[in-house]
Amino acid sequence: MIIPFFYASKLIPKIMTKKLLFTILLTGGLFISCSSDDSDKSEPVVVVPVVTEPKPITVTSLSADFVIKGENLEITGTNFTNKDFTTKVFINDVEVTAKEVTETKIVLAIGDNTKEGINTVRIQVKNILSTRTDFFVVAKGWTKLSALGGYDIQNSDVFDDNNFIFSFINTYGDIGFSGSARKLTPSAKGFDLLGLGNSMANYGYFRMANEKTGVLTTTSQAYYSGNAFETSKNYEIETLKFSPAINGLQIGYLDSKSSIVSSTIGGQLYTADNGVTVVKTDPPAWSLKGTYYRVGFTAFGKSTSNGKFYELGIMNDYIKYGSNKQQNVILESPTGYNNWTVIDTISKAKVGLSSYKFQNINKVLAVNPTDKTLVESTDMLKTWNVIKTDVTAVFLRTETQWYIQSGDKILVTKNSGATWELELELPAGSVVNDISFSTKKIIVSGKKGLHYLKLE
Repeated sequence: MIIPFFYASKLIPKIMTKKLLFTILLTGGLFISCSSDDSDKSEPVVVVPVVTEPKPITVTSLSADFVIKGENLEITGTNFTNKDFTTKVFINDVEVTAKEVTETKIVLAIGDNTKEGINTVRIQVKNILSTRTDFFVVAKGWTKLSALGGYDIQNSDVFDDNNFIFSFINTYGDIGFSGSARKLTPSAKGFDLLGLGNSMANYGYFRMANEKTGVLTTTSQAYYSGNAFETSKNYEIETLKFSPAINGLQIGYLDSKSSIVSSTIGGQLYTADNGVTVVKTDPPAWSLKGTYYRVGFTAFGKSTSNGKFYELGIMNDYIKYGSNKQQNVILESPTGYNNWTVIDTISKAKVGLSSYKFQNINKVLAVNPTDKTLVESTDMLKTWNVIKTDVTAVFLRTETQWYIQSGDKILVTKNSGATWELELELPAGSVVNDISFSTKKIIVSGKKGLHYLKLE
């Protein structure tokens, strides 16, 4: 179609106008769109963490202030941890690694990170430090004890379920004997020394079966307690007819349920309720003759061979036979306090032997003080065989495990004397009075403060 020029000249401006408008709108739309995207962009938000400053650290308690190497020590308190800072633990100002750390509890393994004696523990979080807390460490093996000073120590008792030590000391030294029972209580400083109530015993004996139950004797009385002698029951005897010797009331048998106090001439006091009820058995009539006694019993015990009790001693009827003729005396009982049967009053006693030791009645040991020999009888005192020379004292742990003092050494045999091993070196001139045992402990007591504890 041919458009006349006249009309064309009028139409062209209209077409161009519409295209221009469309172009402007399109360009403007793009511009507006781009401007809108730029306006939504913003700076990234930076989150600043909140740091919690540690609070004051408080140690309220230790699981024990007396610790054996190899045990754990548990520390209880507050503010032991902080999410922003590491908890540090120091023993004697040296950092150690804890087994467990919580807000209120820290557990430490006590070993080479400690020293024997007094130690200190301290906890640190950032720059906050707890106060120093003391605890005492003892190692396995032998430890010399000094809490009793230079007193002569007659005997001591130790137990596996606690760290208490009970000892019987002579407060008179070389001029006489005045016994006093003492309790060594473990503490952060070592052992604190405590006297026991109503525990003086001139020429007596003292033993504890556990930390509560014990017996103490004097020349004429036996005291029984079930609360470590905070209170006690006493039983008084007639010294002339029951126990004429000045130190004649001996503790023949003691366990957590019952005890038997025996006299040197064969009488017994039996109780199974800490002295509330006491059964008294008088000595046999033949042990006394006129105003003097013919029998001296020095050993009392329960035999592992048959569960029966035995008293061993010497009979010396010097008015009839003279002072050089002595007979063995052996009595047997199923209970230890009645129904006694005479086993022997006839066989000739070996002169010089009197302090017998036995766990099995078929293996009795004694030390001859004249020639310092350790001798053994397997036929109830009739004959004796030399086991070892240079022995001044013997103590039995089992039928086959014995401890002896030989010079300034304690030796041990675990095979009835076939072989011996060195157990402990003693100071020069030492005198051992007693060695006592629990399952895992040994304690040595002696003159002039001799006192050693072994943790096995």
